[in-house]
Amino acid sequence: MADLRTEIKDGFDKEQLAFPPPPAMRHEIVQAVVSGRQGNPVDGGRQPNLQWVAVAAAILITVAIVAGLMSVRLAQRQVPAYPSPATLKDYGPPPAGVPLVYVQDPKHPGWLIGFDWSGTPRGTVKLAQPVDPLTAFGQSPDGSAFAYGYNGKNSTIQFLDRLGQPVGGPASPGYQDQMWADDGRQMCTLEWSPPGLNAQWRLGLRLPDAPASRTSVVALDPNIVVSGIIAVSFAGCSARNDEAVIQYSYMGRPSAYWVFRISDGKTLAHLTFATNQEVNFVASPDGTLIAENSAKSTSQIAPAAPSTIIRRVSDMSVIATLDPSVAVLAFNRDSSLALVATTPWAPGIATHLEIIEVRGGAVVWRLDGNAQLSSVLVQPDGRGFGVLLQDPRDSGVHPLVSIVIVHADGTAKTILGPYPHL
Repeated sequence: MADLRTEIKDGFDKEQLAFPPPPAMRHEIVQAVVSGRQGNPVDGGRQPNLQWVAVAAAILITVAIVAGLMSVRLAQRQVPAYPSPATLKDYGPPPAGVPLVYVQDPKHPGWLIGFDWSGTPRGTVKLAQPVDPLTAFGQSPDGSAFAYGYNGKNSTIQFLDRLGQPVGGPASPGYQDQMWADDGRQMCTLEWSPPGLNAQWRLGLRLPDAPASRTSVVALDPNIVVSGIIAVSFAGCSARNDEAVIQYSYMGRPSAYWVFRISDGKTLAHLTFATNQEVNFVASPDGTLIAENSAKSTSQIAPAAPSTIIRRVSDMSVIATLDPSVAVLAFNRDSSLALVATTPWAPGIATHLEIIEVRGGAVVWRLDGNAQLSSVLVQPDGRGFGVLLQDPRDSGVHPLVSIVIVHADGTAKTILGPYPHL
């Protein structure tokens, strides 16, 4: 019995050294015991017996330590539902034809981990060198290619294939704006060329390893260039449906958007809005819907559009009217669902999110936590969204994120980070 008692004591001491109680625990428990005795009406609030206090405090400290050690033991036995950074490994080359969501491997600089849309790690891409912490790096919608150095306007880009190998030679020349098309293979480009007085706006499509295969002159307002504020960008681009939506949005100036046919540059629709009424415009991946986000969704007091509107591009009819505080961030692949922010999507504050049915407005999924939205991906072979969340205090180009994969029925799977964002 004595040997057993000694063995238990030695084991207890060993565990306590590994997981010591907080330094203030003893003081706090003694104070709690003293306070409790002083507040007891049975004994008239008289001063406590100090010997009794010492015994009671010792018992409570022992119980607290044992409980703490048991919780540590139990926590160590839990099996995570998804791989955590502590258990990462090489998952081999990513399989061809399988859409993946990529993040950086926190333990291997230069490695990327691809998760499929069930939340399972399916591949590891090994870059020649780590991602520059100050340079943007993005994936195509299905993860079949990467763009390194992509910062939107006037950017030069080095494209990589699905294995992380450079394609297309040296970095591609910059454009006024560029974005991945909905086919996941091509890049939509917008440029003001050639240089000089005879320049024109040209819309095109290109593969990562080749120049734009075709470009079309488009009738954007020439005053955009004359003003010196060339705040034009893609709101959406569908190679499959031969449509691109280009927006002009700058504080203090009237905003507008155009819908163009890519193949010949024909203007399919054009709307202009009063100054500061809308903050931006978002098109569905297939180009069939467009959202006009009220400036009130950024907490602007006035003036602002009285509603956030979703239109059908084919006839410009309104199919949904939302509260002006709501901003549409993305549509899913078949345009049946929209990811919206019910609080401003801004650096340094938590983003409250919902997925709603475009027709009817029913809420399918909601997130009201303390995380900030980092980015969103649209499932290319399904109806879901990939939501990447970060700490609002993380202001880096590649913040640490967790991934939430949300399916069309509202079920969600979380891949806990922290993983550096691409």
